[in-house]
Amino acid sequence: MSAVLALSACGNDAPAQLPASAPAAPATSAAAGNQPSDGQQQQGGAAPETNPNGGYWPASLNATDNKKLGTIVTDGDGFTLYRFDKDSNHPSRTTCFDACAKKWPPVLTRNKIVFNGIDRSALGTIQRSDGTYQVTLGGWPVYRFADDAKPGDISGEAVQGTWFTLSPSGKKANGDD
Repeated sequence: MSAVLALSACGNDAPAQLPASAPAAPATSAAAGNQPSDGQQQQGGAAPETNPNGGYWPASLNATDNKKLGTIVTDGDGFTLYRFDKDSNHPSRTTCFDACAKKWPPVLTRNKIVFNGIDRSALGTIQRSDGTYQVTLGGWPVYRFADDAKPGDISGEAVQGTWFTLSPSGKKANGDD
């Protein structure tokens, strides 16, 4: 089952939440209030749009089984998503800019996040210095690793002892939280 979460830029220190009584839909997406809405999310099969400052807009976030790490989070094309231990989850804060954001593109959103197998209360956003909105999971800013060559690669796991594959809660998928 997939879901769509509407996000609000207000109070973006905490994950955005939909009312607990909101009905689940076959595909869910989240709208991000007060965020630019001049573009649409890319849908499966199309290459995600990229930001010249680093980052991209994926079609969705998905909980996916991985033989080595268990359940991890991937984007709509199956690429593994990561968190950076030099960032903060309380309050949500990113420290990856410039060359870092080229190597570890931030996962961005304009006004909604489509997600599958992830608790909507764990999703949120933070505003980056370039004005874009980065997806957070469990408060942690979310990234993709540019050196992952194909869907399912986890070559970013434990890079420099600070980059880790995400579980659907935002914790490290390897259980080292």
